[in-house]
This record gives sequence, structure tokens and C-alpha cells, in this order.
Amino acid sequence: MTLHQTFQAELDRFRVTWCRGPCRYRNSHRRGFATPGTIHLDSKIGTRRSLYRGLHEIGHVVLGHERRGPKRRWQVEAEAETWAQERMSELGLESPPEIVEAGRAYVERMKRWGDNISRAAGAGPE
Repeated sequence: MTLHQTFQAELDRFRVTWCRGPCRYRNSHRRGFATPGTIHLDSKIGTRRSLYRGLHEIGHVVLGHERRGPKRRWQVEAEAETWAQERMSELGLESPPEIVEAGRAYVERMKRWGDNISRAAGAGPE
């Protein structure tokens, strides 16, 4: 089974729709996001890295993150990261270390900067 087929099987398993964009929510789907029952991601899903990104977005739907709740944004991102890592493991695939580290760093920046995370990109090392 290819990684793309694996991803499609995960979409089917969790009854999630895949929008590759553009759509009424946004024109760009490069970064990926989730809305109720749908992930929005412009990717061919041909590498473990792209599969992980797709699973991260499915995780948001499965975990109910598309509905605003009391959790902080960094918390839902951390949960989606953990969910994607667990699914990769359950599928017998290694999560790419570089994307796991990038996700960890992103969550840490979100903890620090909150909704002003775009400021963090211009901030120098601490």
C-alpha cells in the first residue's frame, strides 16, 4: 500500500473529507487546517513527512478541534502532534524526526507568543 493509499484509508476510517483547495474558507491550503469533518491540505501525500502532516490535520478533526473550545491553541496543536505520532506508530511507520522536532518547536513558540506567534518569527534567539 502506498502512503497516499494509507492516507486515504485513514480519511475513510475516520470519515473525514479531504479538500485540496481552494474553497470558501481559504484559497491556500499549503499549511493545512481543519473544519468540521474536513481537512484542508494541498499535498500529494507521497512521503512520510506529508503523511504525517495529513495525519496531524485528521487528528484535529478526530479530536474535535475544529470547534472552538476552552483549550489554548498550543494545547490543540500539541494534541494533534501527539495523535499524528501515535497513528504513524500504529501504522508501522516512523515519524520523521525533523517534522516531529518542528512541531515541538512550533508548540513551544505558541506557548510563549500565543496569538502573536507571527511575531516570534522575527524574534531573535533567546
